[in-house]
Amino acid sequence: MCAMMILIQMIIPPPIRASASADSSSSSSIYSIPASSIPAPTGNGVMSFKVMNGTNGAYSDSQIFWGVLGINPANGKWSYLDLNGNLLPISLALNDAPGHLSKNGINYANFYHKVSDAPWVSLPKITSGRMFLCVATECYIKTYDNGFAGPDINNPNDPNLNVYFDFIEFTIDATGYHGNTTRVDMFGFPIQHRLVNVEGNYDRTVGELEVETRSGLFSKFSKEVPSQFTSLGTIQAPYRIVAPVRGSFAAGGVNANYFAGYSGFSTQDILRCDGAVTNAQTCAAINRHVYTDNNWNIVGNYYQAAPANYYSKFWHTHAIDGLAYGFAYDDVNNQAAYLETSRPKGLIIKVGW
Repeated sequence: MCAMMILIQMIIPPPIRASASADSSSSSSIYSIPASSIPAPTGNGVMSFKVMNGTNGAYSDSQIFWGVLGINPANGKWSYLDLNGNLLPISLALNDAPGHLSKNGINYANFYHKVSDAPWVSLPKITSGRMFLCVATECYIKTYDNGFAGPDINNPNDPNLNVYFDFIEFTIDATGYHGNTTRVDMFGFPIQHRLVNVEGNYDRTVGELEVETRSGLFSKFSKEVPSQFTSLGTIQAPYRIVAPVRGSFAAGGVNANYFAGYSGFSTQDILRCDGAVTNAQTCAAINRHVYTDNNWNIVGNYYQAAPANYYSKFWHTHAIDGLAYGFAYDDVNNQAAYLETSRPKGLIIKVGW
């Protein structure tokens, strides 16, 4: 669903319900914030949100950055969110504006804010929104008059290869909030994504379990996935674990033919859910190794034999309620880390470590 590309145009998947199980083992738990304490939005905002520091002292609030890019439905222009909840248009000129970022002699747009800048911020309606979360330093992203160039972890010269970052995706429209965490391309650090509605009868969270730590997930990944997948946790360490098609399962890689003989489709098409494998149900069935089963919707049968997308399996194993976006069509049979509500009140994003 969320491949990294130049001038990113994201598609939010069809609505699915997701649930959450509470874990209040820590005072820094995402569940420790009462829903009643979420303030009303201001200005054009339809809901309020906050980014929460869950690094347990590894980084201060001033070292965790967030920035929102998306399309302003009022004018159709790509925009960024300021601290007052306004969507301001992005442009090529933004890369050289006062306060811009620079790396290796190249300038980048600075649309970021620190966790310490504001406890809550208002979110207006936005289409194809992406909230970048960056730790220790901002992400380096070029903006243009009609879009932006997001991080490309396949590019050996990308300025973000040695940056700790992750993101969530969302749209806020007339039917409410629709958003998700994603592991389709990579894992940067644990994230929890909590959504609360106005009526008070919807309060759900998706993402990695709060008991998981970043170092722990790296260690568990190396021990829990089959040998073909272990290099995904090392080739861009310590910054991220990459998805199979971003590693040795890409064309020309040692596992480029991993799915050969199972479905008749290429391994790359299967992992990307594109090319000859654009049917969502088919792609999901192959990744989950139930393609030859009579019933593709029995969750207990997923990932029980090779070949299967064990990268995806790993994130489901360590996720709240077993929900994760491990590949592009992981929303089939309601397995994705996806939340939505028609009358959103608050969004809380916790950056874990």
